[in-house]
Amino acid sequence: MSRWLAVAGTCACSTVLTAQSAAPPPPTLPVGDERSTLRLASNSDVTLTLGGYLQVDGRLLSGAVASSSDGLILRRARLIFDARMANGVHMRLQPDFGQGRVVVQDAFIGYDRSNASLRIGRFRPAFGVERSQSSATLLHGERSLANSLMPSRSFGAQASVQRGALTMTLGGFHTAINTGAPTIDTDGDLDAVDGAGYDGLLRLAWDSRHGHQYRQAQIALLAGHEEGEVDATGLARLLTVGQQPLLSFRADGTADGTAVADGMRRRALIGALIGDRRVVTSVEGAVLTQEARLGDPRSAPRPMTAAALAWRAAYVLGGTRRPTQEIVPTGPRGATDIGVRAGSLSAWGDALSTRITRRSVTHAFSGGVAVGWVPTALTRLSLAYDITLTRPDRAVREHFLLLRVQQSF
Repeated sequence: MSRWLAVAGTCACSTVLTAQSAAPPPPTLPVGDERSTLRLASNSDVTLTLGGYLQVDGRLLSGAVASSSDGLILRRARLIFDARMANGVHMRLQPDFGQGRVVVQDAFIGYDRSNASLRIGRFRPAFGVERSQSSATLLHGERSLANSLMPSRSFGAQASVQRGALTMTLGGFHTAINTGAPTIDTDGDLDAVDGAGYDGLLRLAWDSRHGHQYRQAQIALLAGHEEGEVDATGLARLLTVGQQPLLSFRADGTADGTAVADGMRRRALIGALIGDRRVVTSVEGAVLTQEARLGDPRSAPRPMTAAALAWRAAYVLGGTRRPTQEIVPTGPRGATDIGVRAGSLSAWGDALSTRITRRSVTHAFSGGVAVGWVPTALTRLSLAYDITLTRPDRAVREHFLLLRVQQSF
């Protein structure tokens, strides 16, 4: 794997991509960044900025196995410290004080130029359409069912080369086991499982803008190896929109009865987004394949596959939607953002029933509606409702009602 990553890194520096398309968009930070807004200091060599946002949720779930995320919670409380030098070097530190603990979400150093970028440290891999969107711009509050198949923030490096509207990204990432602190991903799983492994990333993206219209598409592969232990199984957990377990592997604390990762892990993605100042719609499909075995080391690893499809659309009144999905009101009454979405998730595998809990669901469908009021570019009030159904009997698995107040600065 290391040899493959070395070869891929060399190709990233030397490959020249050609495409006949519209003029490329102006250079931006890599996908998934939360924007800083307050300039602390600036001179000819370096600019220091501070930004961040608070999110307070009122959450009501029915049918949830656990109620830890129900009620009134401080969902996110993030500060974003940026230092950008004139030569293109960029450093970021993003601590999060939400949910009663302190976690460093981002800590990396990067290099940005008009047609190339490099990032090393802890950050979110460039993988996924909705996942690449900043959590500060989400209308529905929590991401779709497909979010369970997306990678969490990891330690690693990734490099991007841009030619016209096309961008090629290569990266390598590592997950550590038994770090002494729980792994918490506030953009997804509230109880993410520790693992020990690595992934290699290959992503091709197309980003075209004509006036106020923008079109984005990407195809990506994240593949590697993962090993687990009884206390840190390294297995993906598939969640409802309300962040409750949908499919969970057996983890009863005994070696003979606990499923752990042991072997290859692959994620594949294809997705697209199209929008303008008023309307945006996106669709993406993702597949995750992972090998797992029961805790007994004599058992042979068997693959499990999960696939998800997600669609969403939104329309803004009284405001302008930017390609980053930020909304800027154009009138004194603020802007109103209205959206709908749907998603599905299925899991299957050889003898999968022996490795998952009895309450697990292997086929589910979700649908939701949301409305958001944006009185200023820094303030957002959102109300969203999602329902999750199990298949084939269409039984209700979960009702999820979310009221969110967000303030950025």
